[in-house]
Amino acid sequence: MKISLFSQSLFAFDLSKAIAITAKIGFPAIELACTSPHFNLKIARREPERIADQIQQAGLEVSALSLFNIFTDPSCLEEQIETAITYIRLAPLFKTKLLKLTPGPPSSAEANEGHWQSLVNTLKKIVPIAKDVGVRLAFETHMRQLTDTLISSQQLIKNSPSDTVGLTVDFLNLAFAGEKMTEVVHVFKKRMYHTHIKNGYVDSKGGWHFQSLDNGLIDYKVQKMSLQKG
Repeated sequence: MKISLFSQSLFAFDLSKAIAITAKIGFPAIELACTSPHFNLKIARREPERIADQIQQAGLEVSALSLFNIFTDPSCLEEQIETAITYIRLAPLFKTKLLKLTPGPPSSAEANEGHWQSLVNTLKKIVPIAKDVGVRLAFETHMRQLTDTLISSQQLIKNSPSDTVGLTVDFLNLAFAGEKMTEVVHVFKKRMYHTHIKNGYVDSKGGWHFQSLDNGLIDYKVQKMSLQKG
């Protein structure tokens, strides 16, 4: 298991500074956000070797290349697929075997068959490439996207190859939907490739507020003890 810092939490800094900070505060690895202001597509195409070298020189590993995709909109689907393929092929350079992906909006409650079919079409194109490269694809459980609940996340993985497609389980995102951490772990333990740990709460208007790890909807200490007993 690699414990890493998600560079998205350091978007106030450019990527070079974020890499340096991650190493300075003692993390052994970085989850590299593949969007501006960090490892965006322009940099990925022009100078990925420079970024990989910076990370190596800082003494860090890359836990995952972390993408922010929309695979549910046919109008931009081909562009989104090509972007994903670009990063899949870069994974060996960064010595990582994991890509974090997002399926895209809308929420599962608002999704129709077309949204799900668009995601299926995406998987048909990117899974063979991921297998060839030796990379696993971890779709994040994300608010207001197809994978915002336990049931909808199960729907994504139930017909996907277990050796290639799994989940980035964000416990707080699922807690926002009313799911319980112990149940999430039980259901997804065989397809949980990657996790995001954070805390916070939802206000009366449905807004998300992120807090320190010991302040929010999830009591990680209690949940850990429950999992150990289970």
